[in-house]
Amino acid sequence: MNQFLDHRPRRRILPLLLLGVAGLLACVAIGVAIESGSEPRGPKVFTPPAAIPGPGSVTGVDSTGSPAPGLTGPLQLVRGERLVNGVQLGFPHSTVGAVSAAVEYWRQLGSTLEPDRAAAVARLVAVDSWSSAADDLAKGPVATRKGLGLPQSGQLQPGVSVVLSPIEYQVRSVGPDNVQVLLLSTYTTSVPGTGMHTRMGVYPLDLTWSANDWRIPAPSGNSTTDYTSLVAEPGSPQASAKGWQELKR
Repeated sequence: MNQFLDHRPRRRILPLLLLGVAGLLACVAIGVAIESGSEPRGPKVFTPPAAIPGPGSVTGVDSTGSPAPGLTGPLQLVRGERLVNGVQLGFPHSTVGAVSAAVEYWRQLGSTLEPDRAAAVARLVAVDSWSSAADDLAKGPVATRKGLGLPQSGQLQPGVSVVLSPIEYQVRSVGPDNVQVLLLSTYTTSVPGTGMHTRMGVYPLDLTWSANDWRIPAPSGNSTTDYTSLVAEPGSPQASAKGWQELKR
């Protein structure tokens, strides 16, 4: 299970982000973001269909154990070739393109409390074979609302928001058509009456090259890799030692 570093005075709060489906956890691995041991269970996120290396695994290597090509320092994100319904699509068939796609997809799916929006994004970024992607991911914002004590349907009051912001990255299991990306990100929630809270978490995502773009494959298995040891303050010597590298926009 992942753990967060809370940058505000610590307090117990309900789970914040669930981009998967609670009812599918037994058969669909939707991953985990990191949360501190004294806090409640953290947000659920995508678990790639392939096994995720453990926290002690060497980062920045491809599936053969060789250094990940072209990713030895700060990474300049690239934009997709087209914008569809507010989502960048058409990323280059490269590791840089995969990281850029992971940042875009996580920003989109991690920063909404609207089920219809999550479903719309899922239809664009999931592989075609994941036929239930829209329905699966549409339930995520509902769970997030519940965790924040908000109405599970309908319009929310002004000032309510969730924002996921990737800051640093590392890659694992780099192959010609498959890349695993880990993103060190802030997750900020704002609810009138309870204030704003920002935490740091690790958000993993597997991507596969399909239909001329990087897409999210259907999760499979029940991997719950613990990324606790990878949490660090972005830009710190500790973050560098753990394999994190800067994302540049």
